[in-house]
Amino acid sequence: MAIGAELTQALRSFAALEQEIVDLGQRVEPANAMAFVRMRRQLVMGFAALSSALDRDAWLTSQSEVYQRGRQLFSAFRAANSINQANWPVIMARDDPKGYEVAARPVAEKSNAFWAWAEQELGFRR
Repeated sequence: MAIGAELTQALRSFAALEQEIVDLGQRVEPANAMAFVRMRRQLVMGFAALSSALDRDAWLTSQSEVYQRGRQLFSAFRAANSINQANWPVIMARDDPKGYEVAARPVAEKSNAFWAWAEQELGFRR
């Protein structure tokens, strides 16, 4: 058995959204600062949607240890993102792109850990 279509689609959508914000975050400037604000909001909504899909997937929730590890990694990723957004408002990211890049590394590390789990345990590659 494998994960269902809803979780597969949620993972696919979240991966695309995450890549989009990472790309935009590498070039925040006055002209696209509002787009970055919108993308951050969309990412928060994406975290919520993926969280819900993880919790509703019948196969995943039947695999207690796999599910718990995935939730742990996803929660760490979500928390790191929240802290980054709180500590680095868009205006600061725009004004100090190098500092923002350094500050975003823990988010990238937590992201990579979650996606490695998704590939290994769910067979999903972003």
